[in-house]
Amino acid sequence: MAKEVTIKKGFVNVGAGQVHYRIAGSGPPIILLHDSPRSSVLHIPLLKEFADRFTVIAIDTPGYGNSTPLNLGRTLEIPDFGTALADTIAAFGVERCPVYGYHTSSKIALAFAAKHPERVSVAIMNGLSLPSGGAEPSFIDSYMKPFTITDSGSYLAEEWTRILDFQRWFPWFAKTKETRLPHLGKDLAGLHEYSMDLFMAGPHFSDAYAAAMRYVALPVVSLLKAPTIIMAQQDDVLHAYLNALPNPLPDGVRKESLGVGHEVLRGRLREIFLQYADFKSAANFIPPDPLKQPGKKGTITSGYVNFPHGQVLVRRAADTNGRPLVLLSDLPGSTRQDSDLILALAQERPVYAIDLPGCGESSPLANPSPQLYADVIARTIESLDLKQADVIAEGLSTPLAVCFAASHPGHVRALLLDAVANTDIDQRTEMRINYVADLRPSREGLHLHRAFHMLRDQEIQWPWYDESNGAIRKITPRIGGERLHTRLVDTLKQHAYYGDAIQAALDVDVAALLPAVSAKTVVCTADNDVRYGAAEKTAKQLKNATLLARPQNVAERAAAFLSALN
Repeated sequence: MAKEVTIKKGFVNVGAGQVHYRIAGSGPPIILLHDSPRSSVLHIPLLKEFADRFTVIAIDTPGYGNSTPLNLGRTLEIPDFGTALADTIAAFGVERCPVYGYHTSSKIALAFAAKHPERVSVAIMNGLSLPSGGAEPSFIDSYMKPFTITDSGSYLAEEWTRILDFQRWFPWFAKTKETRLPHLGKDLAGLHEYSMDLFMAGPHFSDAYAAAMRYVALPVVSLLKAPTIIMAQQDDVLHAYLNALPNPLPDGVRKESLGVGHEVLRGRLREIFLQYADFKSAANFIPPDPLKQPGKKGTITSGYVNFPHGQVLVRRAADTNGRPLVLLSDLPGSTRQDSDLILALAQERPVYAIDLPGCGESSPLANPSPQLYADVIARTIESLDLKQADVIAEGLSTPLAVCFAASHPGHVRALLLDAVANTDIDQRTEMRINYVADLRPSREGLHLHRAFHMLRDQEIQWPWYDESNGAIRKITPRIGGERLHTRLVDTLKQHAYYGDAIQAALDVDVAALLPAVSAKTVVCTADNDVRYGAAEKTAKQLKNATLLARPQNVAERAAAFLSALN
């Protein structure tokens, strides 16, 4: 039986942003780059394959997956991504290692190897396209039709259809019998995985993709000084470009035509990695922990805390010293939806925003329960060495925050409950039945629209599925496309588990636990918003509570929260 491989995720601080990666194994590091518009999830099979001898690091190209996009104030080109790769490898603390690029990223590997030959023990380029003069601008414009987020959600149908057509035609926009691909494409799980990569990249999906099409690679090949292998499998649409390579090739550069099949590719890559990896000086590679590094002012740094069940993602904004704030965002989604609030709070206090298990990038729990969520929050705080914090909880995370404060009082100095969910057993039962929509992917893309309108309606009425007049939230709702897109992506990433924390929250009898909360507690109120209907009742059930009128403006809300918690 094959040994089970643990794949972990991480972030590394690079410049003004972060690069996200997946990592497995131990030993000398090797770097894997994905094609566009994918992410490091593409290389999970290779992470498992080579973890027995290597530390395998599959990175998300900037602008893709969970990596920060490059922002140079101009159109990005492949050398920009080559430079970003050099900075990323340096941020890992790696001086020299093998780099494997596939399709789009083979050009990133080429630019990196050409500029930094001393940093490359071997550059492997699988599927290097070499059209003379680069792709036609009209082709690029048609292929790279912009990903435009709309407030109405109309883009969901547009992009889902494009995802389907990517599997049917090449190029996808030329729908003829001549361009029809000879296979049926991905199954539903594969389509969902692909769609999440495309939706995570969003408007940045063409950054490296279009740059690769514009990049004229052939002259750069002739300049290579690093050991390089340019390969393609015989069933790859780019295999014919091996014949376009210069003859002779520079010293240390060779081309290889590989047979068909995953085993052929993996076997050859293993031979190359064994030959070129540094088994001496880099044998004990350990990546840096971004949560233990100083963050840049006005930015959010993400990292993971490791648990036996998996990992919990934490976002940190620490512009100042002082008593830390721990933020638990409303459910579903992740704390990414509260980036503006995190940064506003961080102007006076360090902020740590925790994605609960099963939310966003945090691993789900095998047997989720309210107490287990409370214990995870406590262990996360301990791992961050925060000792005692002020806790801000929003919406459906408030019952879990109450459970945490009641069972781990030593970790909580003060508690702020924004839109506290303190309901009776009948409403909780009704919400358990109706609140968590079935978001399993469908071939028609209906799950995208179901998720979009669930999240949108949550801002408009309470509970979101209630169509009665009494459910109307008489507020100005936050239903802009960008924010809804963030919540949509972070909900659908774990469509099978996103409801676990919600169901656990609905299991909590908040009223029964409130007398056990000893910390100072601030309960937010909001006139004409039915979601705040339990605020006054909740305050009366607490030992030490004050009411706070919640401003809707984010900057004013942050100031009010900070003042109330001091």
